[in-house]
Amino acid sequence: MRADAVEDRAHARRRTERELRRLEALVARKRFRRRSLRALRGSAGAAATFGALLKVKVVGTLAGKAAIAVLVGLGFAWPALVIGVIGVVGIVLAVVSLFSGEGGPHGFDVGGTCDCAGKEKRAERLKALIAQRRAWLAAPSGPAPSVRWDACGRRHLTGSQRKRGR
Repeated sequence: MRADAVEDRAHARRRTERELRRLEALVARKRFRRRSLRALRGSAGAAATFGALLKVKVVGTLAGKAAIAVLVGLGFAWPALVIGVIGVVGIVLAVVSLFSGEGGPHGFDVGGTCDCAGKEKRAERLKALIAQRRAWLAAPSGPAPSVRWDACGRRHLTGSQRKRGR
């Protein structure tokens, strides 16, 4: 193998390792931001609820007020958990109402549609880029992955889709 080819392969390896570290740092920052915002949201909700319960005579004991405040704080931290618990309680109440004879016609049709699948496309692309670079570093064959190319690889792009002349 020629010396310049070995040097180019080493340069490509260093560049790919640098890109991999940058992409993993992006994932770590997103994870930290999500966790810190969840903690902030939950503690703010718990503090506000506890402050409101201190003024209102809903629950007599301080432990009861703290328990309700913690539950509300968890609701602010993990809204999906609360929605799931409310859903399970709703299903149980629906089944109980069917057996008690209180069930009737309900209009549960929702007008809007949800595009939940499109919400995490960037995260999936980032994971694909990280996996592509790890795979190339484990077995460096062929051209090194590049930032300028799609996460699917060079073979999926045609000549008209490539950026030229920068």
